[in-house]
Amino acid sequence: MPRALPSHLVALAVLAGVLCAASAAAQPSGGAPVSTVEVWVAVVSTTWTRPGTLDTSYPLQVASVPDATGRFSQSLVLDPARGTGIDLGVNLFPSRHVGLRVFASRVAADLGGANAPYEVDLRYTSRPPPNYEPVPVAMRWSVDWPDTTGRLRQWTVGAGPALRWPGAAVSAVVSGGLAWVRLSGEAAPLGYTRLWLGGHSVLFSENVQVRAALGPSTLFGGYVSGALDIALGPHAAVTLGARAVLAGDADVTARVDAVLDAGEATAARDVDAIDRAMAPGPARVSPRGVVLLAGVKLR
Repeated sequence: MPRALPSHLVALAVLAGVLCAASAAAQPSGGAPVSTVEVWVAVVSTTWTRPGTLDTSYPLQVASVPDATGRFSQSLVLDPARGTGIDLGVNLFPSRHVGLRVFASRVAADLGGANAPYEVDLRYTSRPPPNYEPVPVAMRWSVDWPDTTGRLRQWTVGAGPALRWPGAAVSAVVSGGLAWVRLSGEAAPLGYTRLWLGGHSVLFSENVQVRAALGPSTLFGGYVSGALDIALGPHAAVTLGARAVLAGDADVTARVDAVLDAGEATAARDVDAIDRAMAPGPARVSPRGVVLLAGVKLR
């Protein structure tokens, strides 16, 4: 289910709408005829304002050692690079200055980020030869971990009041309102370790790197935007704009969907079993960012 947006974002979106309506009411209604419908398509570049995280912490199990306790823990940084995509929308103006804006935008970006080490904390009872007396063992180690790889995809659909200042050569439009955001993607590498005791109470391990599928997860937020339209003729213009997506952090579901590097491991290849053991996430992702767009508008 979509999460409710924070109250301060609701206030921003409502305030933008009120300002649009109030400004429009103050504008004179005369002037040359203008279009009541404007449709645009644009390419977009998105910069997210802060990175997310994907944390895993799951109890370890040591085959043939029922009293083993401990945890594996890890945190992946999910830092989106600059994203690109496409933006489609329509402005409806029943009057010269005030109207409604509806848009849909899809962007995608590579994920990166420098990660903290992969941490292992293990305690168990060993019974080594020759007397096989119980010996408590406590082990803790960390493994330097590679940078994050993956992909983030974001859909944003918004609607809100719009205010237009039409001109013969250049027109301006500002808008603010509510937005629905859908997040999905993939992130790697997460670590998974299988442990067991062999003969003479020797501890063995298998280590694999896995990928997590993210989402899809949805939430509500707000947006504010502005655009300049440079006329190419009576019914077409180049549109240049910017939009700020205003939304809180999203809890994005995560599940292991692929083994990336099993090395010589043989038993640790069952994706479903690894997902059940690790139970990763949810990832914490912020869709908040700034979108720059350039395209063509028909009117």
